[in-house]
Amino acid sequence: MKKIPILMDCDPGHDDAIAIILALSSEKLDVLGITSVCGNMTIEKTTKNVRSICEFLGRRDIPIAQGRSGPLLTSVYTAGVAHGKSGLDGPELPDPVAPLQKESAVEFLAKKIKESEENVVLVPTGPLTNIAVLLLCYPELISKIDKIVLMGGSIVGGCSGRGASEFNIMVDAYAADIVFTSGVPIVMMGLDVTNKNTIHFDEKELFREKGRVGKMIAELADFFGRGFEMLGWPGVPIHDACTIAYLIQPELFTLKEMNVEIDLDGKDTFGSTVGDYYNVEGKDANVLVALDSDREGFVKLLLDACDAYGKEVQL
Repeated sequence: MKKIPILMDCDPGHDDAIAIILALSSEKLDVLGITSVCGNMTIEKTTKNVRSICEFLGRRDIPIAQGRSGPLLTSVYTAGVAHGKSGLDGPELPDPVAPLQKESAVEFLAKKIKESEENVVLVPTGPLTNIAVLLLCYPELISKIDKIVLMGGSIVGGCSGRGASEFNIMVDAYAADIVFTSGVPIVMMGLDVTNKNTIHFDEKELFREKGRVGKMIAELADFFGRGFEMLGWPGVPIHDACTIAYLIQPELFTLKEMNVEIDLDGKDTFGSTVGDYYNVEGKDANVLVALDSDREGFVKLLLDACDAYGKEVQL
């Protein structure tokens, strides 16, 4: 079976960590590298978190490059209230050993895309800063990007704490606008679907029984789920892992093509993804938007990922 070559760009973040765990477990995906971006926490912390997750999984072979230190035009805005001071509070992670790549994230992404014999799928699960700069600086590589499968946005509602926008898009809305108008095919895993893909609180014990990787997922869900439990949610949304789940098992998701634009003008809607659900304006669709999913199938995919690692992970 031919593997799908992917490049991940993330800001761990508990759900980013689970996305990495899922991606590196799959025989369907060839993870060419992972880059960090400033989002959930500062670039120094998100970079360390990417490295620590790969160290925990015994994957020192995965090249990791550090991204830009902040959004294109706006100030740094992080999510420590959700992810803690480290960005991955809760479980104990090892200090990373493997060195970072010498290139910046954008240079590294460009190199990997150039080297790949097949078109590459980009999987950003944080603000789109690195991806926007890549598209601006290396327009000749756009034809070698198969698609962008991103976590971000929402057709209905938001979560940023700043009105109606979703965090990843709002943090660097100008970068998002560059990406959404680039012409590259986009699959959007927004809050419409990611809020539905939860690990129910009574399901966490199923993960704890699945060896050290399952225990790690449960501990990540323990910390990240505190606020959701207080709000009366049935479980913990695993937002970022929806991107990887789509690539592994796309039939889990219900999607709709539509035109989606980034609001750069509104006071309470800045950074919102404005989707023309009914095609009222008659514009060409530029995004395939996920709207629903098979939650039970999603959780099973995560449990199967734990089995793929076995009881122990060897370096």
